[in-house]
Amino acid sequence: MLLLSLTNGMKRLPLRGLPELVNEQFDVWNNLTRRSFVSLGGAFLASGCAVSPVLKNAYDAARFLTVGMPDVDISRDLVDNIPYASISAKVGKGPRSLLILGRYEGEDLHWLSADNASVVTRDGRVVKTSGFPENIRATNYHGVDPVARQLHRPDTPRRFSRSLDIDVDNQYGLIVDSEFTVYEEIQIKIIDLNLRTMVVEETNRARSINWSFTNYYWVDVFDGFVWRSVQHIARTFPPIEIEVLKPAA
Repeated sequence: MLLLSLTNGMKRLPLRGLPELVNEQFDVWNNLTRRSFVSLGGAFLASGCAVSPVLKNAYDAARFLTVGMPDVDISRDLVDNIPYASISAKVGKGPRSLLILGRYEGEDLHWLSADNASVVTRDGRVVKTSGFPENIRATNYHGVDPVARQLHRPDTPRRFSRSLDIDVDNQYGLIVDSEFTVYEEIQIKIIDLNLRTMVVEETNRARSINWSFTNYYWVDVFDGFVWRSVQHIARTFPPIEIEVLKPAA
């Protein structure tokens, strides 16, 4: 497999196959599953809607980081019959969970679980979380984020910086610098949908603390929409794997 570097000259460099690389770092490439523990949004609980015993706790993932749990099937019919946008999320060896879009806040999408844990995404990037052992309170961009539907373009900027506010140790304004490399096209399947994507690697390094990590994005070859991602949201536990099941309108 060839690697496509985001430079003006579109330089192509030989590298090991992407599945090998991702397996080494995350142990998720070959085992990404469309099965999950299903969670309905906290909004349903607040409204008094009944919740099946199967529809439990998206945040259970954090309790099973080293133990792991079996998943439950999520079908396309199930996703289509829920009248809300939805994503699936999985942390480490925990169960894959289904989260429901609770609300919009500008470009930020708030995905909710039954116990009020939440993940907030902006154009596919996780920018805020709550209910985890360590949470991102806020993300501020220093320029235009290439993840915002730019990664499929050959002229996309290669570098990007952002500031994070993290609740552990009250770290505010933690600057993280990132650099992107784009792999060749690959087809993926998300609960019966075949999608043409490009895999993008984002290497990240914090300036003021010892924290380096790598995120991955599977972006649509036509418009750069992020269908799947593996993103680090904390130093203290594994990355979160996200798949978009029903995009927000």
